[in-house]
Amino acid sequence: MRKSEHKLTFMQTLIMISSTLIGAGVLTLPRSAAETGSPSGWLMILLQGVIFIIIVLLFLPFLQKNSEKTLFKLNNIVAGTFIGFLLNLYICLYFIGIVCYQARILGEVVGFFLLKNTPMAVVVFIFLAVAIYHVGGGVYSIAKVYAYIFPITLIIFMMLLMFSFRLFQFDFIRPVFEGGYQSFFSLFPKTLLYFSGFEIIFYLVPFMRDPKQAKKAVAFGIGTSTVFYSITLFIVIGCMTVAEAKTVTWPTISLIHALEVPGIFIERFDLFLQLTWTAQQFTCMLGSFKGAHIGLTEIFHLKNKNNAWLLTAMLVATFFITMYPKDLNDVFYYGTLLGYAFLIVIAIPIFVWLLSWVQKKFGRSQLQ
Repeated sequence: MRKSEHKLTFMQTLIMISSTLIGAGVLTLPRSAAETGSPSGWLMILLQGVIFIIIVLLFLPFLQKNSEKTLFKLNNIVAGTFIGFLLNLYICLYFIGIVCYQARILGEVVGFFLLKNTPMAVVVFIFLAVAIYHVGGGVYSIAKVYAYIFPITLIIFMMLLMFSFRLFQFDFIRPVFEGGYQSFFSLFPKTLLYFSGFEIIFYLVPFMRDPKQAKKAVAFGIGTSTVFYSITLFIVIGCMTVAEAKTVTWPTISLIHALEVPGIFIERFDLFLQLTWTAQQFTCMLGSFKGAHIGLTEIFHLKNKNNAWLLTAMLVATFFITMYPKDLNDVFYYGTLLGYAFLIVIAIPIFVWLLSWVQKKFGRSQLQ
């Protein structure tokens, strides 16, 4: 980290975490949840949010205690050069995978709804190139992009959902907890990817003005995203029913597209959703992109002046990986695999923390 790098405030950190969490799930979560056949997915999302807050609070004290180092550095110090290299490489590949998934979803939606005559490859490449430009600017510049877009996103989304509530019927979300535990466990793997994003705290702690506030920032960040996703799922299912949401590729867009508000001379409310979501989806992948960049810089021991070729290589690699899936079904399957990879990623800091604890017991720890 450069000495001249600006430090992040508590609110900037919170917004970065929340905004990285809120992305493709806005459009695809209702469909994924409806596949379980239960209308109570919104309650399951709240429960999952609590689970992930507890998990992240387990390893954050370890990162806070070593606040001058990112997890990439801690992996090398605690686990050794070879194992640390493997752990860092896995995290970097995961971050790159998240970027490719988010970019492909972005390309699919923009190509289908906004730029039908533009090749998807062109759309994807432009967004990736602009993202690389921001990644090269540093964490603070990315945080400012988040700060501009995220509040606008929340306001417009909540207004559209509020307008949609006139179509809401409570019978569509009954019975509560239909399917019991079986419904929860069937939903869990389908929604794992929608909770990915808070792992950017792996590298954000050293950039924070007050690392002691990291736990509060992550907890509020996950909580904000969880409530937002739960409200979205609650209203979409309550307006469309589980059966209809299961058959539509983008249920949220379909709901807003059918929205008509008397007295307002606007025919296409879904345009507001699509344009706002496009900006939000773009910022969503910036956090993971920067994580991959920081991790690869650590792996290859690069200095800032040598990063131009790395940024170029990341742009080329992410573009070709993004365009590899043949269709949307392959993209959703790819997203499910990333959800399982996400579980392994959040287990890494817990493993390193436990390993550090064992080393301290035997007097072999290299950490203070």
